[in-house]
Amino acid sequence: MKPLFAKKTGKAVFAFISTCLLLLAVSGAAWAEDDRVTRNLPKFTDLPESHWAYIHINRLTYEGAITGYPDGTFGPSRNITRAEFLAVVVGALLQRPEAPPAGQHWAVNIMQAAEKNNLLEAGEFAQDTWNQAITRQEMAKIMARGAQYVRKEALETKTSVYTSKITDFASIPERYMSYVAQVYAKGIVTGYPDGSFGGERQATRAEAATMIVRLIDPVYRLGGSDDIAFDPAIDVAADGRMKLAKAEEYLMQNLQSLKFYEEDGKVCFEGYVAEVPEGFENRISIGIVFKPGLGIPIASYNTISFPAVIELPVSGPFKEEVKGGGLEQINYIEITMSINAIHHTNTSYGRYSYEVAWIFSSGHDNRIDAINCIKADMETHKFYDLSTIFLWKSK
Repeated sequence: MKPLFAKKTGKAVFAFISTCLLLLAVSGAAWAEDDRVTRNLPKFTDLPESHWAYIHINRLTYEGAITGYPDGTFGPSRNITRAEFLAVVVGALLQRPEAPPAGQHWAVNIMQAAEKNNLLEAGEFAQDTWNQAITRQEMAKIMARGAQYVRKEALETKTSVYTSKITDFASIPERYMSYVAQVYAKGIVTGYPDGSFGGERQATRAEAATMIVRLIDPVYRLGGSDDIAFDPAIDVAADGRMKLAKAEEYLMQNLQSLKFYEEDGKVCFEGYVAEVPEGFENRISIGIVFKPGLGIPIASYNTISFPAVIELPVSGPFKEEVKGGGLEQINYIEITMSINAIHHTNTSYGRYSYEVAWIFSSGHDNRIDAINCIKADMETHKFYDLSTIFLWKSK
């Protein structure tokens, strides 16, 4: 799947961006999209490839964990019930049990399997509530228990860095707090752009599919700094800059979370800025360049302040709607990132310093333009599956 936009001419980067932010992306360890999700799968009439959850829904469809409706729709915006959610989780983590005898609720065996495998506590959901829409805090508990008891993942011990940023964490019922902390720390669930979790809100089928894919496949999870072991004695160079290999770990988390998609006729993007140690900054700049002749200025989004740009958070999740024009008006998107040293002694740089610069654009076909900043004349091209970032199909 290739990006929609035509390849841009030249390699110039917006001057005001390139002077401050340059891309540090992924090395040869970059992951490609699992080919299983693109095989012969049902085409749901209400799920275009441009939908932000298309890849996740297809993954679960391939696994046999989730299905659509008899009329050929998937219903991505429909609420998901307790029974439906457990059916998908059980089907994804375990093996979906056989249907019960006629006359019984269709989810009886699923609920029994969920309790047997500690996804639910015994009698947690009364049968007359199985058809109720499940809440986000209930989902968090089930997925946290799935990670612990089924996937046998160790509990995250440093969760305060995440819970301290959840603006409504204090209002979450105590029985759910530890589970919410775990799914945040593991990168399975994130909050809303305003920083809230919204535990009592109901989730859609698309949102549920995305969370469950992150549960069963850590490569889709949104990273956080606690996932990376950082030792200043090893990971910082003599001049105070972060070493390349360690910086790549943080930027890999950014890249794995970054997604551009079309939703309800609007171009949106979301991602996660991994928190870096004190003395460094995780900088991201996203420039949306519109087609010539339209008179639409570049829409720029940055983790640092520029005049007339929209600021992204310096750490944590973000979701933005592109301002200025729709998908058909966009020429290309260019993304730059770096892990910058605030304090360093390298006289070759100004106030901020980075090890390398790798630049990639929606105008490229699976290619990153990489520039080594230590040897400015060195330029290379690295493979990265850009279809994991730009989720719309070509014309």
